[in-house]
Amino acid sequence: MMTIFFIALALTAAGLITELIAANHAPFGYQDEGGFHFGNIESGNPAGFENPS
Repeated sequence: MMTIFFIALALTAAGLITELIAANHAPFGYQDEGGFHFGNIESGNPAGFENPS
C-alpha cells in the first residue's frame, strides 16, 4: 500500500514540476479574436476591446 502511495506522490510531484517549468517558459502575451499577440495590450481602447455594457 505504501508503494502505491509513493508512486502516486512521485507522479504528482513530477507533474507539478513539469507544469511549473512550462508556465515559466510560456511566452508573455494576450489572445483576442485575431489570435495570439506577443507583448502587452496597447494603451487606450484598441479596436475590439470596447465595453460591452
